[in-house]
Amino acid sequence: MDVCPVACIHTTPEADQFYIDPDICIACEQCEVVCPVDAIFLDQDLPPQWAHYAQINADFFQEKKPAPHPVSYETACQMLDAVRTYAAGAGLSVAAAVVDDAGQPIATLDSADPAHAEQALNKAFTSWTLQVPTDELRGKPAPPSMDASRYVPAGGAIPIVDGPWVLGAIGVAGSPSPVQDIQCCRAGLAVLTSVNQAH
Repeated sequence: MDVCPVACIHTTPEADQFYIDPDICIACEQCEVVCPVDAIFLDQDLPPQWAHYAQINADFFQEKKPAPHPVSYETACQMLDAVRTYAAGAGLSVAAAVVDDAGQPIATLDSADPAHAEQALNKAFTSWTLQVPTDELRGKPAPPSMDASRYVPAGGAIPIVDGPWVLGAIGVAGSPSPVQDIQCCRAGLAVLTSVNQAH
């Protein structure tokens, strides 16, 4: 526990082992090196007879970790400010939207073109619904479970994820290319790192 740089090793008084959080572990191998009984393995090196312990570790944190706080209006606005700043620096005019864990808008950044605002919101909704970056959906039809009129299979939206939880998504539209929309999304998501560190 002392050598872990990201504090991902935990236990409880009643537990019969220590557990490594797979959502936080950075595979630095520091704990593996110092373990006096050779009980720690990188996931790809886990011997077959111990393979079930990977799920045991994951289940421990699924049960013990409190659900994260939802994305607040203040945080969503900070994300959109970061998008605006990045876009301005790149000479872009974009629209952006952040949706919550129910797919509803938290905050939006409009542009001169109203169509871009609607597309940004629908990109975010698509990413939240399917829980993947919309860049991964290119060329794929809308799934039957989703409103096809809101489905946007183009790069420019990324889900907001905290461990096993999808807290929402951010979507951007209006750049000359989906790659630039994606970069704007990443600028917005970078805000979450500083917010989480502050907590």
